[in-house]
Amino acid sequence: MRSQSDDSAVPNPDPGDGAPPPVRPPGDVVFSAAMHLRLLLRVDRTQSIRRALQAAVRPGGRVLDAGCGSGLLSLLALAAGASDVVAIDRDNIDLARALARENGVEGRIRFIEADLNTLDAQAVPGTFDSLLAFVYTNHPIVDEPRSRTVASLRRRFGSPSCVTVPNRVRYWAVACEWPQFDAFTELADLRHAVADMEHRYSLKFGPLLEAATGEVFFNGTGPRIHGDRKWMPGSTNGGYRHGRDGGRFLSERTAVAEILYDGGGGFEGLPARVGLTVSSPGTVTAVMWGQELWFDEFLLWSSETFSPAAEAVAARAGERLDLILDDRWRATNLVTLAPAELPRQERE
Repeated sequence: MRSQSDDSAVPNPDPGDGAPPPVRPPGDVVFSAAMHLRLLLRVDRTQSIRRALQAAVRPGGRVLDAGCGSGLLSLLALAAGASDVVAIDRDNIDLARALARENGVEGRIRFIEADLNTLDAQAVPGTFDSLLAFVYTNHPIVDEPRSRTVASLRRRFGSPSCVTVPNRVRYWAVACEWPQFDAFTELADLRHAVADMEHRYSLKFGPLLEAATGEVFFNGTGPRIHGDRKWMPGSTNGGYRHGRDGGRFLSERTAVAEILYDGGGGFEGLPARVGLTVSSPGTVTAVMWGQELWFDEFLLWSSETFSPAAEAVAARAGERLDLILDDRWRATNLVTLAPAELPRQERE
């Protein structure tokens, strides 16, 4: 197997000057009204959440709905017995307020338009018995800082016995041979296209190439989430999953991280390296990530997405690979694979 530990395995939009490009995180996701509608059309998801809220919300308790979106969870919290609900969102607060008004409960929910990362404690006095935080986008790169936000909200606004929904997030990874992900060809075409454009304009477009590279490998890495008709939720129950006719798995599912919000600890981030053992020989062209949202032992929702391999790696059965989860992966969604680091006792 070829070593993947050098910088040639990740994109460098300006290789001529010898300096790596600055790393920039991907743009955050703004949930539109149409996105919220499509989520609500997945009634199976809502029923799972309703079941969790019935267990998490105490009669007469205070509930903080963080990232309330359409406000549905606030409505469900009231139905579960909450006496005081505070709903916060940066994009859809007018929509949530209008739906609460239409359902006759506007006076029972306090709506605040704010960003969860800069939320002023004075605007939300007191502590809460339940924290509702369905803020996830299904991709580990975008959701890593969101998990930090949830942990911070739990610490700042939760009572000592506060219950978070979901209160566990699990990630797993699988090495895949997925022909539709060919990062090398995509990058080569992108660089050549920009180089040709630069010659025609007699201008330099390095920052534009860098920005485009940081977007290209996020696009198309999630499953098709609609049915055959635009507004139908499809037949997959309980999550967003890829079809299995586009490629093959080369390893078993490997645990990456488990985030526990109600245990008193924080969240520092995903591990820097994740080791996989190849079970079936082939060429690794991508890594499939799984995200699972849990409430205690009840699985609420699961999803799958991809990170294309920065460079395809031919691997044999029994071979061990490390996924390098560095800043470049976070900026481009291209994951680097390297020979696994042996534990110290094995090196000695």
